[in-house]
Amino acid sequence: MSVEKVIVAVTTIILTFMGLLLNASVITTNSTFFFKSMVIVGVGLFLLLMILRFFKYDYLKRDWVYLVGGLFFLFLLIFVLIAGKRVNGAQRWFFIGPFSLQISEFVKVYVVVMISYVIYRYHKKEAVQLLAYFTLCIMCLLILFEPDLGMSIFIFVTGSLLFIVAGMFNRVKIKASFGMLFAGLIMAFILYLTSSVFQSKINTMLSYQVSRVERFREMVFPYYVNWDISKLQVKLEPIKQNRVSGYSEQSQKVKQAIENATWLGSGLSQGYFTKYLPAKHNDYIAVLALEELGIAGVSIMGFLFLVLFFAITKIAFSTESVFVHYITLGIGFVIFIQALLHFGVNFQVLPEKGISLPFVSYGGSSYISNIIMIALVLKARVKG
Repeated sequence: MSVEKVIVAVTTIILTFMGLLLNASVITTNSTFFFKSMVIVGVGLFLLLMILRFFKYDYLKRDWVYLVGGLFFLFLLIFVLIAGKRVNGAQRWFFIGPFSLQISEFVKVYVVVMISYVIYRYHKKEAVQLLAYFTLCIMCLLILFEPDLGMSIFIFVTGSLLFIVAGMFNRVKIKASFGMLFAGLIMAFILYLTSSVFQSKINTMLSYQVSRVERFREMVFPYYVNWDISKLQVKLEPIKQNRVSGYSEQSQKVKQAIENATWLGSGLSQGYFTKYLPAKHNDYIAVLALEELGIAGVSIMGFLFLVLFFAITKIAFSTESVFVHYITLGIGFVIFIQALLHFGVNFQVLPEKGISLPFVSYGGSSYISNIIMIALVLKARVKG
């Protein structure tokens, strides 16, 4: 095993251990989190070993894999919009006993592998490339309707980055892509006018996302701007923070935790402000780490993600196959961008968005999908 693969494996283990520690710290409020985390990590490590033992990249070099996989994920994304369980205004999950399954987490893995295969096999066939891009757009649109704006943008950006890095977006394809986007918008507008169900989905999505952006704007710039054109005057009136909502209270607790952070933190299970965060074990685990492990702990965590990204990138540029090169490079993009978004939301640089921190946050679908990607990286054959 190369040095880079050892770094990837060790970094993943350390981040997983940090996640287990932080999930153990909330055991006083909900003892199931730590138990479920242990089960999820166990399942993930078992899958990792199975992939390393039995998987071969040749299994993925077949057209039917992507045809069947694409139809399968499109069916699941549509089905979750119809029959998925709604939690906090979003309909993204299937529940299997005490565990939930978020389809979009596995879609990101499929998108990376599918686009890498198209780049490898069909780099001279524009029709296939456009079909792959169209599939990416449809999947992101379905995820958007859950509603999950952050995940849909995240997957779209990752897939597009792979196309751009491969140099496959020439002028003709860009025009065709905008044409497909325009046709999709026209179709969506027709559906909005003719379908009450689709109209309800759109209205829910818009109100859900606009309110988040508005709360972020109020946090960054808490003033109303009043223009008096006749007197050429501009007045800034403070916004009264009198709204009572789960998200606004959550944002306030996050802000207080950040403002009161210390270098070494308060210790595990000793956090005061994060005690009141409903998603501290998942969407806001970086804030939990900041309060309990301190600035030093979060800095180490961020440094580990940088090390992981550069190690995966080094492996990507050392692989023997173009196909494996783009898969590993895409995996590096996915993990790094997701971590960047999580830190940005947690530290209030970006609007509120429920996005997990790879390997650290509690969440079965997220951890399993990320561990599958790490297994694919470790399975890559490198030169020499």
